[in-house]
Amino acid sequence: MVACWLVVALSTLTACIRQDPLPADSGMRLVSTAPHLTECVCAIGAGHLLVGRTATCDYPPEVVSEIPITGDFAVPWLEPLLAVRPTHVLETVLSDPALRDRLTALNIPVVHVPCTRLDQIPDALRQLGVLCDRSTRANQLADDIQSGIERARQAASSYQARPRVLLLFAPDVSITAGPNAFVTTLLELAGGVSVGHDLEADYPRVSLEWIIAQDPDLLLCIFETTLPPLEVYARQTGWRSLRAVRSGRVYTVTDLNTVSRPGPRVLDGIAQIKVVLDQDAERFAKQSPTPDRP
Repeated sequence: MVACWLVVALSTLTACIRQDPLPADSGMRLVSTAPHLTECVCAIGAGHLLVGRTATCDYPPEVVSEIPITGDFAVPWLEPLLAVRPTHVLETVLSDPALRDRLTALNIPVVHVPCTRLDQIPDALRQLGVLCDRSTRANQLADDIQSGIERARQAASSYQARPRVLLLFAPDVSITAGPNAFVTTLLELAGGVSVGHDLEADYPRVSLEWIIAQDPDLLLCIFETTLPPLEVYARQTGWRSLRAVRSGRVYTVTDLNTVSRPGPRVLDGIAQIKVVLDQDAERFAKQSPTPDRP
């Protein structure tokens, strides 16, 4: 009974929304529920198939600026989504899993694209290539990314000294990254070691006492701030006791999205972190590096 009521209610909602007739050759119409999926679709040359995106999708700007907003990250808005009449909805995770059943009841397939880890990116591109009939371009891009990751992995294995890095995701809450977090894998490929390697969660909240006990070599800020990253922590009691803060080894990257989104710009993300680590190493070349901890 509940299922029947749901289908009737959604059908009524669909009928109430003004929908212009689709062109006869309109073909596939995609709605993306995550910025990294939007980037993947555009990177394989299928951006023209997108008819809906999230409010946080911002790359590539010349493409996404023309696409209607149909939700937030992992939170599609049903009425705007139905208004663009998608043939498929792309997701890596949905905040409300029941939405899949609602859309399926309306004959709108929800396509799950696993893409939260570094090694999932090439397969995600290949999967989207098949879906969008862009396999040639998708496979080439996936192969290039896979090769780039392997080159970075081989280079990282030869590094003699790696700085111990605390990754931070907010200026006022101590959230860091665990060993399986996407940005942690980028950091390791760039030549660093995360001080959160023993933590269980991907993005756990930690205490200042824990941070002081770790006493990292440098801080890498993965958040936006109007202040220089060093000033954010130099003003806070407790943080000033860290060697990284006292010595000015507090940094960020040029484009935060490339290091936080598992998508086609992943090699740029690794390169940006490596630039930070290389510049830090050059600044402190006369200091003895801290050896890796087991």
